[in-house]
Amino acid sequence: MKKSRSLLPILIGALMAVSACSVVTNDDETEPGSPNGPEFTTTFTRIAENGYIDMGLDFENPTTEAVTIDGQLVARDASGTVLPDVRVTTAFGTESGRAVVFPGVNVDFVQLEGREEQQVREITLESAEVTVLDVAPETQYVELKPLDGQGRELEYDMSAEQISLENPNPFPVRIRIVLMVLRAPQEGIPQEASLVRDVTTVEAKASGNTIVDLDERTRSLLREHGLTSFVTLRPVLAP
Repeated sequence: MKKSRSLLPILIGALMAVSACSVVTNDDETEPGSPNGPEFTTTFTRIAENGYIDMGLDFENPTTEAVTIDGQLVARDASGTVLPDVRVTTAFGTESGRAVVFPGVNVDFVQLEGREEQQVREITLESAEVTVLDVAPETQYVELKPLDGQGRELEYDMSAEQISLENPNPFPVRIRIVLMVLRAPQEGIPQEASLVRDVTTVEAKASGNTIVDLDERTRSLLREHGLTSFVTLRPVLAP
């Protein structure tokens, strides 16, 4: 397996070089910090620093609540002009209400499709609807560790047959397991995900480890793509 520059801490999104920031506004006059307040920002990082995944999109929640966002992602060039032929999707589906958005910065990763995709330097979130969740805003993220068939921890996800979800919270949480395959890095070209696949959604038990067996298809994809690309399994807190 080729080692990538794409090893990131899942807890925070780094606001790094080659990034652009956008603001989502709401027409209602509400207090800043409320879920319907004036701004949720997005920051796009096309090429990240070494050790982080390219094509990052950070969603910053300025409120004190855990929420979901349902809106449209719009690709723009360096001047801010809309690139209408470029389709934007994310690995975790944050913009479509499929991931919990906690107060502060929440990281996701972009896939672009269209003839002008190499011109994208900014991604904005438009017409967003925000829904407050009955989820503790101080919920901590769950750590995923790859295991072999005997439950032994592995260094890389490529050989995983099982995973361990370590939940530090004193209550169970719903976790989506997402498989990402990232192309081998090339100088000056973003290392975009070539494959994103939802593996399963499970409930991670409170204050402990939950072992999940990976299905045959997932194990096959990890091994097949892991020989030439960077493969990773990510835990996503689901609403």
